[in-house]
This record gives sequence, C-alpha cells and structure tokens, in this order.
Amino acid sequence: MMYRSFWKEGLLVFSFFIVGFFNSSAQYSLDYAVSTAANVGNGTFAPYYLSANKHGLVTHSKSGYLRAALSRDIEKDKRFSYEFGADLVGLLSSTSPVSYYSDGAVRTRNPGVSSFLIQQLYAGVKYRALFLWAGCRELTDEMVNFELSSGGLVWSGNARPIPQVQAGFIDFVDIPYTKGNVQIKGNLAYGIFTDKKFMEEHYNYYNSYITTGVLYHRKTIAFRTNPDKPFVVTVGAELAAQFGGTQRYYNKGVLIDSLTTTSPTRFKDFLQILIPTSGDEQTNKGDQAYYYGNHVGLWSLSADYKFKNGSSVRGYFEWYFDDASGMGKLNGWDGLWGVEYKSGRENWLSDLVVEYLDFTNQGGPINWCPTDYENPKLDVYGNGFDNYYNNYFYNAWVHHGLSNGTAMAKALLYNTDGYLKFKHNRIRAFHLGALGYIAPEWRYKFLASYRTSWGCLQLPLADTQHDLSGSIECLYTPEKLRGWSFSLSLAGDLGELYGDQWGVAIGIKKSGILKIGK
Repeated sequence: MMYRSFWKEGLLVFSFFIVGFFNSSAQYSLDYAVSTAANVGNGTFAPYYLSANKHGLVTHSKSGYLRAALSRDIEKDKRFSYEFGADLVGLLSSTSPVSYYSDGAVRTRNPGVSSFLIQQLYAGVKYRALFLWAGCRELTDEMVNFELSSGGLVWSGNARPIPQVQAGFIDFVDIPYTKGNVQIKGNLAYGIFTDKKFMEEHYNYYNSYITTGVLYHRKTIAFRTNPDKPFVVTVGAELAAQFGGTQRYYNKGVLIDSLTTTSPTRFKDFLQILIPTSGDEQTNKGDQAYYYGNHVGLWSLSADYKFKNGSSVRGYFEWYFDDASGMGKLNGWDGLWGVEYKSGRENWLSDLVVEYLDFTNQGGPINWCPTDYENPKLDVYGNGFDNYYNNYFYNAWVHHGLSNGTAMAKALLYNTDGYLKFKHNRIRAFHLGALGYIAPEWRYKFLASYRTSWGCLQLPLADTQHDLSGSIECLYTPEKLRGWSFSLSLAGDLGELYGDQWGVAIGIKKSGILKIGK
C-alpha cells in the first residue's frame, strides 16, 4: 500500500509540473532521449561488465529494452528553478532458476522479469543554493568516475533507483568567512525499497528469513577547497540505512509466526535513523543492543591537481564501514583506493582509472565487544565479523537483488539456491578503466578487473575463487546525424566466480532538445 501511495503522489506532482509547463507562454527546452539496446551471451547471467553499474537494467544473458525519457533540468544560475523527468523502459529478458521449498519438497521457479519499468519519475525545485526533489531517479557516487570506476561503496548506481524525497545543497557553496577557500555540500533523503516481489520470488523458504517493506535513509556531507586553484582537496562522509520492515522466518516452507518481527516506524524512529541511537523495547533485540536499523557508510578523501596544459591527476579513497569499529578505521586496508588521469582533450587516452578494492579484513574474523547487549558506545573498543553488506535483520544492502554498493561484491541475484545474502563479500580486486578517441566520431571504453573471493566470514570458501572480467565498447557518434549514437560492446568472464562466459551488446540512441512555447 505504501509503495502504491508513493507512486500515486509522485504521478500527481509530476502532472502538476507538466501542466504548468505547457500552460506557460514562455519558451522552454526539454531534453529527450529514445534508445534501444540488446545483449546476448552463452551463460545464464550477462557478463560482469555488461551488467555492472547499469542501474539494474541488464542482468541476464539475453535481454533487450526500448527506453524513452523526457526531462527538464534545474537552471543553477537562477535564484528559483524547477525540474522534472520521466524515464520509461519496456524490457524483455531471459530468467534464471531459483530453488525454493514447498509442500515438503525442493522445487524450482523462474521468476519473471518486468516488461514495463518506471526507471525514473521525479520533480524538484531549487531556491538559491537549496534543492528539494521527490520521486525516483538514477543516482551515482560523485567521488568516483561513474563510467570508468568499479563503483562507490555505499551507493554506486549498480542497482535499480530507490523512490525517495531528498533535500540539500544543489552544489558546493562557500562557507562564510573562508573567502571561498572552503566549500560545503550535503544532502538528506528518506525513501522506500520497492523490491518486495523480487525478494519473495527469490527466497527459498527453507531455513532462514526474509525481510520486506523496508524503508531507506541516506545522508552525505563533503568539504572542498577552492576549486579555482590548481590543487583541490575534498573530504566527505556518507551514511545510509535500512529501517522499518517485517522479518519472517520459515522452516521447510512453513512460516514460524512466533518469530515474525516488525520494526517500528514511529516519528521518533525517523529521528533515530537520522542520528543513530539504540532501539527501545519495541524494536528487535539486535537494535536494542546496537543501533536502530542497518547502517552502512564510508569516509572519503580525494586530492586533484590540474596542470597548466589542461590535464589533471587525482588520487582518492573510500573507507567503508559497517559499524563503529570500521568507523574508527579498525578494519585494516579495507576500502576503495584509486587514481585517475585526465588528458583534458579528446585524444587516444582521454581518461584512465586504476583502482584497488579490499574487503578482506572486516574488523577481524571474530566478533568481540565488552559491552555487547549492554550499552555499546563509540568510545568502547569492539571489532570483528562485520560481514559487509549483510545484516541479521535486513538480509542485505541490495535493491532488486543487486548490490547498492560496489558491484564487485557478487550479490544475491546470482544465488540460484534462494539465499538472500551476499556469499562473496570478502574480496580483493584490481580494476582498470580507460576511455579515448580513435577518431573524432569514434570513442572506445575499456574495462578490466581481476578478483579473488574468500566467500564471506559466515560462509567461508574451502578454497578461493577467482575471476577475470573485461569488456571493450566502441561508440560511434556521426557528425552528419546529430543526436544519434551507436554502440557495440564485447564482454567476457573467466574463472570460478562467474564461470566462463561471453556476451555482446548493441545500442542505438537518439537524444536532443525540444523547443516548446513562443
């Protein structure tokens, strides 16, 4: 009911902006984009680089879609401005089998793939430096290069968008009395996960739990030095959370009513998720012992140097944490470490990204905290068994089966046994991304990674599994056909983690600007 209500209200707000727009006598511009894409491969799932960081649109080996989008962007140079957008997708896709328990036997189902998706639908306003928008839109991690990076660690743009209401600074703004040498940016959001049907269709109903009806919260803050200087430093923090929802336990297909738990969503709980504190007697025991909800976060730092010839080099890291021990950086080298080079020109190597990802420490293999189930505090030493992206109440940090954080952690979509958690979150990976121009109308993009998985601390592998993934994409944007682009991608995986598989994808897109009004 809450999901339906959200979309009804969202459609109402969107309609208000559309009506106001077309009734105006002034001339406005609308951005439009119509595209189609298709991929085919030899496996059950699409090769890693055909599906990773695609906002959840490409998952299986054989799929295709037709997409149409219409939007108006906020004008940042005006005191007051507004925006809206709609992005609709018609999708056809192959499926993957999922094992589940029913009527005393293990059975197999092939969950369907939606033939129609509202990928984006939003409306927002801006006044001076502040913004407010509501709806569903594709978001990414601003610290990393979305096209070439392996992805951010809290919200990467790998999974389907989450409907939400978000407010904050539209861009970095000067902090008073710093003479423009220090700027600040931040935002705050509340939303709802819309993957209830997906979770129910992919759960095995055997001997574990499923949690649905989950709410979403995210907040970010960042400080930046003067961007007009050659050397720029940005420091930031990000914290996201799952809260609310109902957890149900099953034993061989039978619901255990006595173990069903609903996490409260009172007004004070929305404040508790904003400023994390322990739950009360109405929350589950885990939330009473630690903090209400499931929190994931990171610290980030980047340093960018611009050369006089227009090129630049940037180093950055994201330190991931699942609890207070990781927040205090008691999880070793865990995090994403990267270097990016930009030539500043459209030449044979316009952009290069090299990254190292480490998720092997996780605070240590054994959980230890002297105040467990008493009075945990940030100043008390506690560590171990962080089990990144997994949670005792909320299954995992996923949306529609894909990781909200780094796509490098193989998410539960790939669990054909119906297990609703990450099996491969203890990983170490090297990633390379490069982009350049063969000719003015021809652009290439190359992605490659090597990954080692130890499984997870809860379900360690008897032996490590490895994966080598790569892709090459060629994009053609003919000058004589303004707004048109044509792409061809080849990708493959080699190793035990995803299996030996290959795939090819093609895409056609037409984009431009519509002028409406006097």
